[in-house]
Amino acid sequence: MMITMKQNSRAPNAITSLDVYLNSLKVGVIVRTPGDFSAFSLNESYRQTGGHPVLSLSLRAASGGLRKDPKPVSKTVPAFFANLLPEDKLREAMEKHHAEAVRPGNDFDLLAALGADLPGAIRVVPSEGSLAVQPVREEGKGKARFSLAGVQMKLSVMKNTGKGGGLTLPLDDNDGQYIAKFPSTAFPGVSENEFANLALAEAISMEVPERELVEKSDFAGIPEDFDTMSDGKVLLIRRFDRDEGHSRIHIEDMAQVFGIYPARKYDGAAYHDIASALNVAISPSAALEFVRRLTLAVITGNGDMHLKNWSLIYRGDGNTPALSPVYDLLSTVPYIPADGMALSLGGERSFKALTADRWKAFAHRARMPEPAVLRAVTDTVALVNENWWQLPERAHVPDRVLDRIDAHIKTLTPILTSCANS
Repeated sequence: MMITMKQNSRAPNAITSLDVYLNSLKVGVIVRTPGDFSAFSLNESYRQTGGHPVLSLSLRAASGGLRKDPKPVSKTVPAFFANLLPEDKLREAMEKHHAEAVRPGNDFDLLAALGADLPGAIRVVPSEGSLAVQPVREEGKGKARFSLAGVQMKLSVMKNTGKGGGLTLPLDDNDGQYIAKFPSTAFPGVSENEFANLALAEAISMEVPERELVEKSDFAGIPEDFDTMSDGKVLLIRRFDRDEGHSRIHIEDMAQVFGIYPARKYDGAAYHDIASALNVAISPSAALEFVRRLTLAVITGNGDMHLKNWSLIYRGDGNTPALSPVYDLLSTVPYIPADGMALSLGGERSFKALTADRWKAFAHRARMPEPAVLRAVTDTVALVNENWWQLPERAHVPDRVLDRIDAHIKTLTPILTSCANS
């Protein structure tokens, strides 16, 4: 079944109703009411399926069925949909790009403008088939309509085929198959930093998306709204929510699972809450894999693993969640020396305070077996030290950044290894 749209169009700020699709299946509708309230309701036909394929675990009631439709929210859209939108600089750029139709800070307007290319398998399109377009467009030029959650300047891009190749933004209804993360003047070497950390994760047998470092000159047709003044490499990552045939694979991040707005991604829950959810929704082994990834964040000094940097993926029939591949792996301590964990781990955030007692507290709160948690920590630390020091991708990282990562790993290794003696 294909989603078809009539030829008539309206600007996003004039649209009052959005149909929500999970791939080709219509699952619900978001209605904007006078006074700028938004209400989301599930289709009765979707309710009768019991919620299959899964839109979000946040819709599940304790009894296993679906919750009642949430109450209307003011001046925003429901949390699940708010978490699909870009933040900070990327949001500012996208609002500027759609300035004729999207009012600054208006989530519904932005969702209407970008809903055709959201993370995962979600499509949000104006009801009655009216296509959300700009009332004024430059002759011969389309608009970028993708949305990527997060604050870094990153773009959904596609590889051009044929003579010349290169990379460009998907415009209008085209889908991007890659995420391009651009260099930053504030954080030198950030692309190379993440490139090396992803390589380390792969070396210790974690599921990692394909990636490469490319030049800014490899890109063509990037609208100036999205250009950055920074020089340096661009990190190109294969999207794991798009398959080789360009079909969409559904994902949701933990902020969506918990029904928490992006503004609370650093304090809306703790790491044991994520582990507990994975234990119940997937399996104990998934929860232990989370512990391994959490340990990697600690030992490499990654202080930005907030709720939106952990996701579930729904492959196959879309009914069974699994941990998504790892993403947004980089060391933040070279840029923020006093950084700590994004969320609380056993009641602590300071890296140096994450001794065996903190991991035991984490295990207790997550209702996980303490010996298995401590063993996952120490095994991961050993694997990091076996692989990091001779990792080929280290050569790409600027010396100043690399020195600080190295120093952090050396400092944290004995602290984390103490878990073996507890």
